[in-house]
Amino acid sequence: MLSQKFVARAVFLGFLFLATLGIIGFRLFSLQVLNHGFYRNEVAGRFTLDELLALRGDIVDRNGEILARDVETLTVCACPRLIRDPDLVAVQLAPLLSVDAEELRKRLTLDASFVVLQTRLPAVLGDALRKMRIDGIYWVREAQRFYPKAPLGSSILGFVGKDRKGLEGLEYMFNDFLEGRSGYITFERDALGQEIPTTVVIHPPEKGKNLHITIDTTIQFFTEEALNRAIERTKAKRGVIIVNDPKTGDILAIASYPSFNNQFFEDFPPESWRNHAVHMVMEPGSTVKPLVLAAALEEKAVSLGDTLYCPGGIRVHNHWVRCIKTHGQESLEDVLINSCNTGIISIAQKLGKERLYKYLKDFGFGEKTGLSLPGEEKGLLRRPERWSLLSIGAVPIGQEIMVTPMQLLSALSSIANKGVLMQPRLVKEITDGYGNVVHEFPPHPVRRVVSEKTANLVLSMMEKVVEKGTGKKAQVRGYRIAGKTGTGQKAGPGGKYAPGAYYSSFVGFFPLPEPRFGVLVVLDEPEGEYYGGDIAAPVFQEVAENILRYRGVISEGSEVETF
Repeated sequence: MLSQKFVARAVFLGFLFLATLGIIGFRLFSLQVLNHGFYRNEVAGRFTLDELLALRGDIVDRNGEILARDVETLTVCACPRLIRDPDLVAVQLAPLLSVDAEELRKRLTLDASFVVLQTRLPAVLGDALRKMRIDGIYWVREAQRFYPKAPLGSSILGFVGKDRKGLEGLEYMFNDFLEGRSGYITFERDALGQEIPTTVVIHPPEKGKNLHITIDTTIQFFTEEALNRAIERTKAKRGVIIVNDPKTGDILAIASYPSFNNQFFEDFPPESWRNHAVHMVMEPGSTVKPLVLAAALEEKAVSLGDTLYCPGGIRVHNHWVRCIKTHGQESLEDVLINSCNTGIISIAQKLGKERLYKYLKDFGFGEKTGLSLPGEEKGLLRRPERWSLLSIGAVPIGQEIMVTPMQLLSALSSIANKGVLMQPRLVKEITDGYGNVVHEFPPHPVRRVVSEKTANLVLSMMEKVVEKGTGKKAQVRGYRIAGKTGTGQKAGPGGKYAPGAYYSSFVGFFPLPEPRFGVLVVLDEPEGEYYGGDIAAPVFQEVAENILRYRGVISEGSEVETF
């Protein structure tokens, strides 16, 4: 039989065991439930996450020239309170940071916890700083967007903001592809704050995709220089020159004035950031006449042997529409050569407003071209039921309709492309860091507007415009060029035309018979002379001569070098 003393000891040990279990259970309950949030934060605080910078993708022209890229830089900072010998550190760092030693010493002796010593330093300096191992000196890797050709092409490329997201131009339109994906490093620290090597996990950053565009940097340079000289001569308020390949729709150059330097975009007013090739809307004036004639020929409203008589004007309803002068008896070719208002209105009346509207719509008026630039306007092309009795006399001479320069060049390029309207193309493809194509944008025919026969016929008439008509100042010796002049009036207050305010333009294609280049010149409100044939055609001539010389096109029309 068990003794009383043994039983007492057993009971005591049992109570002790149960009490111990109770204490342990309560402690676990406290850790897991009552103080769960506190200890979770404590543990989380021992994990560190360092972000690894993702570089934006490059923007490259059609010849492989870099137009935009990220450059890694360093920002060097200091904690003055940790600097033991400011004089020595100033002497050591001054030549490295390109800062005066005395000025650096003053910053290092400030009563502060954080001071920026220098920004935008070459990334390679990080190795030298690391070898110095100076307590209280820190540096941060950053990336700066760099435009090697700036200000060239600023209105096309756009720029990025402080958050490194695109704000204008291609940088904005293709930001999701260009910006890349940041990486990060995570590691755990022990109770003393020391990094635990076995816990380090690296998630590398992913550089953004690269944008390959159709712009030719050399042609872009010619074009911008020509526009700047034209603005200086004419004192125009705005101006645009676009160069394209009418067969593919490729945009080879866009010059827009006013412009800016995208490397320092904040120094320029926001209105200068706009690309007027897609933002400016205007009445096209006489540049629309080849499209009207093409529509009438296609619909057989007129035939090649027809003649018309110009007495110096034509009555439309109760309004007399004047011509530049009395042209007398004219062939269809003469109507374009002389840019005759009477003749083209007579042709439009035979065509009728419904068919005229249909063809202008098919040529792309009244809708966006789809070019990859922000802020594109769609212009204005009213439906026939909204036309007035005077509209049939206004629309054929480029009034009562509004177009962007890009729409106008695109529409007329269909004449140079055997009647097929091409969508303007600014981006060819997007590639990853290994050169693999992840997105491709091939040339895109929108629709056939007129037959090849009609297009070739109108193009030959446009050649006569340059040979002996209003476009003679666009001639380039030894080359066949087709073109058309335009002088559109500008609307003022109250909807009436403002006196002395015009859009002067010229569009041309070369070399014939198979045009490889189209050039549109538009000058907004030039001072003094304002006829397109007088001030826009010579600008075209300058651009065309430079392109022909650069691309090695011989006068017979065959090319030594091709795209």
